Formats: sequence, C-alpha cells, structure tokens
Amino acid sequence: MRLLFIFIISTLLNSVYAQESIRPEINQIADSITADNQYKSSGVGYGGVRTSQWERFVTLKDIATNEELQRLTAHTNSVVRCYSFQALAERHDSTIFSILLNHLKDNEYVSTFQGCIMSSTTVGDFFVNVVTPNYISLSAYKLTELERQTLDSILIFDPQIKLSAKSRLIKDLQPIPRYYERIRQIVKEEKNPTAAITLARFQNENDIDIIKNFFKNEKTEYYAIYAAREFPHKDFYPALMKIFEREWKERYYDYSKWRILYQALAKYDNEQTLNFFERTIKAKNKFRRQTLGKYLMIAITKYPNENFEVLKPRIKLDGYYMNAVQDEMNIEK
Repeated sequence: MRLLFIFIISTLLNSVYAQESIRPEINQIADSITADNQYKSSGVGYGGVRTSQWERFVTLKDIATNEELQRLTAHTNSVVRCYSFQALAERHDSTIFSILLNHLKDNEYVSTFQGCIMSSTTVGDFFVNVVTPNYISLSAYKLTELERQTLDSILIFDPQIKLSAKSRLIKDLQPIPRYYERIRQIVKEEKNPTAAITLARFQNENDIDIIKNFFKNEKTEYYAIYAAREFPHKDFYPALMKIFEREWKERYYDYSKWRILYQALAKYDNEQTLNFFERTIKAKNKFRRQTLGKYLMIAITKYPNENFEVLKPRIKLDGYYMNAVQDEMNIEK
C-alpha cells in the first residue's frame, strides 16, 4: 500500500505545480536551451570547455524558483526537462522523488555531451542517474534507502517501464523470493534475456527449459551462457560445448562471449572442460593463446577448483594480458 500511495501522489504533483506561472526571462532561457538542444556538462571536449549551454543551466539554476523548475520538468523539450530536474536535485528540493516517479515512462531521448563522450539517453534514465551516487552531479540529492527500494519495486513490477535502469537493476538482482514470479514472467512473456540471468540465480529446475531457449539464438547466447554460470546445471553443458567448438573455428573473436564462456565452463568440473582448457593453453597461435588464456585465467581465478588450479602456472601471459586479467575480472560480477 505504501508503494501505491507514493505512486498515486506523484502522479498528482504535476497538476499542482503546473498551475504556477513562469516568468518571461525563465522562458527565454528555456528557449535558448531548446535551440541548442543538447545536454552539455560543465566541461566538454579534451580541453574541458565550459559551453554557453552550461552557462544557461547555471543561470537557470541561480534565478528560477523551485516552482518554475518543477514546471519546467514537464517542458516539451527533453534537454530543458533534464537541466530543470538537475537544478532541483542540486537544491535538494522536496519534490525530487515524486517528479522522478512521474518520469519513469519518459522515453524521449536526450543528446548528451559529457567530458569527451557524446551519447544519448532517455529522460527517465537521466533522472534516475542524477539521484544515483556517482552519476551526473555528486552534489545532487541522492535517494534514501526507502526511496531506492520503492523505485526498484516500481521498476520491476511495472511492465510499461522500459528504462535502461530497469535492465541494470534486473541484471544485478539477487534471488529474493518475492521477486521470483515477476522475474519469471518477464523472461517468459517479454523474452527478456537479461532477466534470464536473474532467473537462473534462483536455481529452480522448472526454469531450465525457459533458459535453454536463449541458447537457440546467437544474439541471446551471451545471456544464456551467463545464466549457465549462475546455474551450472548439466542440461546446459551440451550447449556450452557446442558454442566452444563453433567459436574456436571462427576467425573473428566475440570477446565478451568468450570471457563469459570460460567462466561458465569453470563451474563444470569434468574431463571435457579440462580438455577445453588444455587446448587453450596449447594453442599454436600466440594471439589466441594469449587472448583466450586471459579469459581462462579470469575464470579459474574467480571460481577456484583444485583440478583447474594446476593450470595457472602453465598459462603464459605477456604483461599486457596479465594486467588485463585484473581489469576485466569483474565485468561480469
């Protein structure tokens, strides 16, 4: 009931602050931001240039009232909405969380230029990132534990929300019993491969066939392999063997797939896995021996097994590849 109450209240807030008028000088700043039409951070490019667009944001934050900024979070332009929300967050305005909830289905894209990186994101994801630690603005308001739990529940249970924040949340979600049925529904009905990883963490044998479906398409194989790492059931092993043999014959490398494949195989202590690992160490091609040897080292370090431990001294990696072992160790946590 608490989550429902918060969500209903949040939907009413826009109608309240939308009644406030916006002064002409504030509308003029919003029009200039719209004309530029790109979110730019405090310093962009290799020289960290401070742009006119950022100056507009600073001015907006300095002279607009909270009520004006609240109304501007409903502006027709996505960049204006983002800057207005950031300004409110940096003021730690009391309506931040309610406004955030109102924009979880705001899927309009906003072009961004932050540091040296030009990219794009949805407005909803931008809002989430502002109030998440270590993103956008460190001085901005950050969600309390209760607010974060509320947000997480809404993201998981509302099927109409399509944010990247939802995918990230689902991917990292631990097997909490109250989420099981919803995660299973997302995998079955939405065919969401990321959710298959989370479903695997519950290690329920009734889900094996559902997860195996993701092995049938090369575009979703990575997620299926990842799921097998989380739930190393014998029924997944034939698919892992098939992928290893197929990828071994390929001229070009799918690096992320190879990395997670070795980690999944490391969960299967059997003669075939040992043969795959031996083949890797003995590969004649140096690039293959170094590249795949790196992924093997990551796998048997993360998932130690006495039968594989003896392989470590035999994996001869150059300094570059040995450094990369540490850099890539936790890409798939």
